[in-house]
Amino acid sequence: MRIDTFIFLIFIGIGILLLIFNVVSPTLAFHAIEWKTIFSLFYLMVVVNVMKDTMFLDYISLKILKRSERVFLVLIFLTLFLSAIITNDVSLFVIIPLTLIISEYADLPVDDLEKLLIFEGISANIGSALTPIGNPQNLYLYHFYNIGALKFITSMIPFEIIGIIIILPFLEFKKYKATISDIEFKKEWLLYLALFVLVLLCIFGKLNFVYALPLILLVLFYKKPKIDYLLLLTFIFLFVDIEGLKKTGIINIFLINCGNVMLMIYSSLLSQIISNVPAAVLLSNLYNNWLPIAYGVNVGGNGTLIASFANLITLRLSKGNIGVWRFLLLGILIYISHLILLVIYLKITC
Repeated sequence: MRIDTFIFLIFIGIGILLLIFNVVSPTLAFHAIEWKTIFSLFYLMVVVNVMKDTMFLDYISLKILKRSERVFLVLIFLTLFLSAIITNDVSLFVIIPLTLIISEYADLPVDDLEKLLIFEGISANIGSALTPIGNPQNLYLYHFYNIGALKFITSMIPFEIIGIIIILPFLEFKKYKATISDIEFKKEWLLYLALFVLVLLCIFGKLNFVYALPLILLVLFYKKPKIDYLLLLTFIFLFVDIEGLKKTGIINIFLINCGNVMLMIYSSLLSQIISNVPAAVLLSNLYNNWLPIAYGVNVGGNGTLIASFANLITLRLSKGNIGVWRFLLLGILIYISHLILLVIYLKITC
């Protein structure tokens, strides 16, 4: 059993036990679940994965790569960009297989390939922090605190700039010669792009989720995109788990008296232990200030293997090209460096 599957099953198992022993009643569990977040995540999974299946994302990525021999830099910045608009997990499902294909045609040393794959995972965590739809924890915080989309993005820009500054010295600026062929993509990508816009209107509160549901189910039935139902189920049971912690009073153990800077550090450390999505759900039920939590759970995505689901996906997709210890070393180094600069930024601005 993969480690990510094991972690997901633990969260689901705890929720089931809470329901069996009536710590949380089914009615209370239903009302505790943030259904806007669940529908947002489900809609994004369907639309983005069906767009991925058309090969359009691969086509655009290869077109960009053909314009530059600095493969390392292009792939990293492509990861930063894609993770902000199609989520960190999905961007990795596009970028990492693409990287492995390109490495076969480019003069890319084994050590550079490993480093590139690691920093694609790190960049996905950093890039996805910018937008409400970039990762599951942002999507949840966006709905839970009812934050405006523009306010969310502008508030996260300093985080993004600092993150990019941190990783720049580690990147390879040299050129790699590559032979890249064109690929065909399915023309119906335009229909799915329109559906993607419709989903965004639902997420940003401009349209009721009910209106998009028939189209989503239609696409799901006919195109059968690969949906991570286990992740979706885990997210549902996370709300049940948190409700159980509230009912038993255990949640108060996690409540500490702290200011914005300490809350950010606390959020990031908790993410290293229980992963950043559960940390976001837990702390949002204890604190009213969303920004330190958003900074903390996003910076805390880099570091340990379980700090972010994207880390586990990076390892899984790399096909043995990444050493776990090097991944941990670089991830923790970026995490600590990013955290220190964010602490300095918050102390200056708050």
